Amino acid sequence: MISTRCKLLITACICIVLMPGCIKKPLEQKPTGSYTTATFWRNQNDVVANVLGIYNILYVEDWIGHAIYTYDDQSDDIYVAGDHPDFKAVGNLNADPSLQVIYYTWPFAYEQIGRANNAILYIPKVPSMDASIRDRSMGEAYFLRAYAYFVLSQIYGEVPLILEKNVQDGSYNIPKSSVELVRAQVEADLLKAITYLPETYDSANKGRVSKGTAEALLSKLYLFEDNFAKAIQFGTLVITNPNYALAPNYTDNFTAGIQQTTSSELLFAVWNQNGELSGSLQSPISIYFSPRPWQGWGFHHPTQNFVSEFENGDVRKQATVLSVGDSIANQTNMSTISDADAVQMFAGKAGQSTGRMLPSMSTTGYYIRKYTAYMPSGDGNLNYDLKQPLLRTAEVYLIVAEAKIRQNGPGSADAEINAIRTRAGLSPVSGAGMQQLIHEKRVELGGENVRWQDLLRWDKDKIVNLDTIVGKPKKASPLAPYNGAVIIPARTFQRPKNYYMPIPQQVIDESKGVIKQNPNY
Repeated sequence: MISTRCKLLITACICIVLMPGCIKKPLEQKPTGSYTTATFWRNQNDVVANVLGIYNILYVEDWIGHAIYTYDDQSDDIYVAGDHPDFKAVGNLNADPSLQVIYYTWPFAYEQIGRANNAILYIPKVPSMDASIRDRSMGEAYFLRAYAYFVLSQIYGEVPLILEKNVQDGSYNIPKSSVELVRAQVEADLLKAITYLPETYDSANKGRVSKGTAEALLSKLYLFEDNFAKAIQFGTLVITNPNYALAPNYTDNFTAGIQQTTSSELLFAVWNQNGELSGSLQSPISIYFSPRPWQGWGFHHPTQNFVSEFENGDVRKQATVLSVGDSIANQTNMSTISDADAVQMFAGKAGQSTGRMLPSMSTTGYYIRKYTAYMPSGDGNLNYDLKQPLLRTAEVYLIVAEAKIRQNGPGSADAEINAIRTRAGLSPVSGAGMQQLIHEKRVELGGENVRWQDLLRWDKDKIVNLDTIVGKPKKASPLAPYNGAVIIPARTFQRPKNYYMPIPQQVIDESKGVIKQNPNY
């Protein structure tokens, strides 16, 4: 957790960001101060506050707080429900430059980059502060900028590289850079972050990124670049470091309260918190993923194809998927049960019409469970203390495993794969190749916004065929009342168009044509 003082600073920073949107005529307000970006960086407290302001962007609904998960709805794992037609267009591989969700991702990513740029530019100029906090703050800024650019490169491909020099020159309207240049900048930033960041933090600063966080993301970057030797090198630094050990139990990563005590595996997470400042420290991820009758909005539903991927006895299935008839601790909301559901769930209990169950408001008969928890008080409200994992040590094990298999052949990564399988309660494998790796990654990281980007890069490398994968309809549970219905018919994958989203048309218009549209849109 972050200390109370830090919470206050976070809230202050969020108020600075959000307040203009609450004022009907912001340009008519009387000035209340004369601070500028350059003059606000005066002392150590300012540095800490401003760096926390970079983290704040992760909570935003239209960025990491939720909208980023829309892109994984293109995969075979998730069906996107809800009432947002732009989400559904993305999920159906029908994205166009006018969609709201495609636009929202862009400004919030660049807001995170802009705040990081200011930190990188001004922290060295603060005259007197603790050297360790100065270093830590620089490392955090470099990492958070790298993370935003890495995500942008995954979604849009080529994007403008706005760096410190652009801040100094005021030159923000610039053309896109190639994917290679953007990812070279990500690499450079992560290498710098590694030199600045500490390996661990005290309890007051839990939730900040560490050296291991930067090493893990660098390993992932190298895997995306097919640089297997370096993916292994930096990933091994993480998985062999006891400070980043796997949690004893898979469910520990997704259980409120336990996450804090076994957080070594949560290399990077949105550190949601309840409390007096909860409104400013809560990602809406729980609302969007939790069942609609249970205080959520239920936007992302697992498909039967995904649920069928789990082996018998895999403890990850129950931790990942909420099925009809399941319950969650402290969930007290009572739902009306239709006759069809009552027959299915309460055979032999005629007349029972309410209960704690997953009703047919789920299109597929399933919900993702990882982002759902309820208050211990039993008041029926969602527990926003549940952290939102963005990068776990388990993923790094599988990054190293894939790099070893692709570099050295089947069987070379059995140790890494079996470390993950053993925790899941499954028997070890021998001679594992890419198909085993793909299976293991799918069930280990289900619902964590990883599947679609993996499928894209595997398709580019001809390891999988996305024509076959998206050519299979998305189906619901075979149980009544879902009856295995086709919820999304076969789709068509267009190469190279669907490798990236279009550049938002609003961005192109605002640039006056300096930024060009991606091909085939």
